[in-house]
Amino acid sequence: MAVAPRHGKGSQLSIDSTGGSLVLLSSGITEMSLSRELDTAEITSFGDNDRAYIPGLRGATLSFSGHFSSTHAEVLDGVHGRNSTASLSWEFSPDGSTAAGRHLLKGEGFVTSLEYAASVDDKVNLSGELIITGAVTSTNH
Repeated sequence: MAVAPRHGKGSQLSIDSTGGSLVLLSSGITEMSLSRELDTAEITSFGDNDRAYIPGLRGATLSFSGHFSSTHAEVLDGVHGRNSTASLSWEFSPDGSTAAGRHLLKGEGFVTSLEYAASVDDKVNLSGELIITGAVTSTNH
């Protein structure tokens, strides 16, 4: 099967607001990534010549960065560090979410990192990170 490369310019990221509805944050975001990990436990025994492992717990982190926007800051400031055990919903489509057959990843998480950076000779930037709680749902739509 031939690979059909897709351009990243259509990527989309949506995160819950304090009102509980998804807000599209893609405008102004220039980089997004979802990193998924799998812990392993080593089960190698004496006498084995090669290491052996079994799968353990999965984990994921969603990172984003781009241009500062007061609209984005209002949403992100509202959900960062809130004193609540309730997670927020997120959706990430690395190849855009408007056309059929596009990939959509979604789940729940907490904003664990939020940074605004400014310098005298450059634009204001923002970056953030969500730690994912529970499973990541992966579908084509």
